[in-house]
Amino acid sequence: VMAEMQSFSSIGNLDYRSENMKFIKYLKFDICQGIFHNPILIFSPMLIAVITFVDFIMKANQLLTANVIGEAVSFGDYLLYLYGGMKEYIPSHNEPFLFPIVWIVVFMVLPFILLNYPLKDMVGNGQHILTRSTRRIFWWLSKCVWNVLGTVVYHVILQMTGLILCLVCRIEVTNKVHMDFIKMVFEMVHVETKDISILLISAIILPVCISVGINMLQMTLSLFIKPIYSFFSTAVIFIVSSYLLSPICIGNYTMILRQNWILENGVSIEVGYTISLILLLTAIIVGSVRFHYYDILEKT
Repeated sequence: VMAEMQSFSSIGNLDYRSENMKFIKYLKFDICQGIFHNPILIFSPMLIAVITFVDFIMKANQLLTANVIGEAVSFGDYLLYLYGGMKEYIPSHNEPFLFPIVWIVVFMVLPFILLNYPLKDMVGNGQHILTRSTRRIFWWLSKCVWNVLGTVVYHVILQMTGLILCLVCRIEVTNKVHMDFIKMVFEMVHVETKDISILLISAIILPVCISVGINMLQMTLSLFIKPIYSFFSTAVIFIVSSYLLSPICIGNYTMILRQNWILENGVSIEVGYTISLILLLTAIIVGSVRFHYYDILEKT
């Protein structure tokens, strides 16, 4: 009896290790193919960083030359330029709505890049794996990890490229913020803001976390509707958020200038982190349930 129990135990351990190896195999493939062998994901944040940095420097030099600002800008100013977003929009005949181009490019390029990889994998080699697999959950969890890592890699490359450019141009590499420059660039001269001198690390990490949650939400929606419609849903989230300052519009948490540490009636950073976690967990759970019953052959 003991021998039989040991035999069953060893078989169970082998099955457990085999299942773990399957997940690791899926994950390695997704990281390699979906991130490191994805040139658009690697080079697009570099290009965005270069273009926005040139624009940033030109505006800073113009304001310095005109003696509008008293000090040279810093890396902290550049990060705020990337993730600042826009001031609160109050509808007025005298003040038309000006779309925050830099912010929308930073946050809308990535969902478009991440849009089709899961579907392509499902149609290609992934289809053969999934039809023979008894554990679909591993495929889905692997895609979730890929999505999160891809989002983080994108933002890290974006920020590190900016850091390198600051070093090359001998710009002060600190998280110091010059509010006179920020107010001029974002046209916030008559907007009441808190007196800040440094850019909080939590304020920079929050937009990345919300970006993770929104990209995961988009991938989960792709299991219910066509991927292009899920991308449009993501676009609507950002467009509405840019127009309305509200804790319900989750895109506001990606705008540093609308966070409560800089704006009196801004959205809470703490609430933002909670929302990003809820988005992530909801997307994983709902997606796993949906994918369990997903008709791969019919959809592809």
